[in-house]
Amino acid sequence: MSLGRNKVTAILLSICLLLSGCSGSSVGELVAGTEQEGAVQGESDHISYEVPAAVPNIFVDRLGYEPESSKVVIFRGENLPDVFTIRDVESREIVYTGTIQKKYEEEAEQEFNGYGTFSDFKKEGDYFIQTDIYGESYPFMIHDNLYYSLFLQCCEQLYALRSDEDQGTDGGWQMKETGADREVRGCLCIYQLLFSYELFPTVYTDDVGISESGNDIPDILDECRYEIEWLLKQMQDVRERKGTVNCYLAACLAKYAYLTKNMDAAFAEECLAGAEKAWKSVEKDLTVSDDLIALEAAELYRVTGSRQYLGLAEEYLQNSAEQEGRLSMPEFYAALTYMNTKSKVDVQLCDVLIRKVMEEAETISEKSGQNSFLIYAEDVNADRDTLLQEVLRIGAVNHIITNQEYNIVIENHFHYLMGRNPESIIHASLWEGQNINTEDIMDDPVQLSAFIFMLGELLGSQ
Repeated sequence: MSLGRNKVTAILLSICLLLSGCSGSSVGELVAGTEQEGAVQGESDHISYEVPAAVPNIFVDRLGYEPESSKVVIFRGENLPDVFTIRDVESREIVYTGTIQKKYEEEAEQEFNGYGTFSDFKKEGDYFIQTDIYGESYPFMIHDNLYYSLFLQCCEQLYALRSDEDQGTDGGWQMKETGADREVRGCLCIYQLLFSYELFPTVYTDDVGISESGNDIPDILDECRYEIEWLLKQMQDVRERKGTVNCYLAACLAKYAYLTKNMDAAFAEECLAGAEKAWKSVEKDLTVSDDLIALEAAELYRVTGSRQYLGLAEEYLQNSAEQEGRLSMPEFYAALTYMNTKSKVDVQLCDVLIRKVMEEAETISEKSGQNSFLIYAEDVNADRDTLLQEVLRIGAVNHIITNQEYNIVIENHFHYLMGRNPESIIHASLWEGQNINTEDIMDDPVQLSAFIFMLGELLGSQ
């Protein structure tokens, strides 16, 4: 999948102008009035560039929606009106009228919620939503290729997070962690990117615009290699590593070797050697958790076909399959790797594992529908790391069975992160100063890689 660079730049510029209030109507002008104010915000030619502290009671994805995507607006408060309107930002003319549905009271929150669907409104443009009593939402756009434009920007952000080796650093992505924690986080980031590439290879191109672009290797793999080269340097250190670090190293290096052995055989062999070295170190450590051993064993078995890894992979995965409750993320990854292995595997074990991961996806889908903001969380405020991990789970299952309901669940989690949440916060800022959070997805390579997976899933399912 590829878009002209000029078109992508134009889309991103339009997004930034809209969200910064420079496209004909400001964010400040469009923020809803509160119910206590008791009146609909009136027509006005005055443009205020101050962003108010008040948060609207009308929640939308502040980035926007693609024409063919599902589109839902969420309303909160008492005495919700029966209808909502969509207005053009520039002209303020009404372009769509919809019905507010599914009004109910949450026992825990004692708040009323309503939902408006406007999936059938597909005209590209800049809009906001208005109702009686609650005023106006933040502006948003409807635009084709919106997800792909953001996807490219996220991939470019990984490149921007590379360390400045001219300043005395020895490479790798910029992270706040140090020591063993830094190495584990680097491995997690690589693994999530490789997992996404494995499931959605067609969305990753060789023309993102990084220094390695044009080398006939998808740029996302070049980014992974950049971090892997740093990890391999760390492995030359004679200090003793914790078993957890070695497990993650073995898993991500083996996965990279498997996916790139036909693109860059020499470096793939170097990675495989590093994975096997890390594996041997783990054998001496009795404190390592079973799920991590299952993960590294599954990855090494797939790339080598060696039975020395098969036995442990099957033993621990069998234990995981028999246990009640959810699989841990390492178990989840190990199960998918094992099921996707071309070498001989236990068919019955595969059947048990696929049923388990599909049950987990169904639970995510069901509970997301019960949440006011349509996400998998106990309440309306969700931990961002957890949300991103849930999307990794349901996204992988959706790749296997292609369920339109799961596509919508993934989109709803994306919309939550992009502003359709209780604080109307955009968790992946498009420019400096946009986000009121002190931490941002764009600044954390691990969260960024999971967010890239989410976007890859949305693009891959189109």
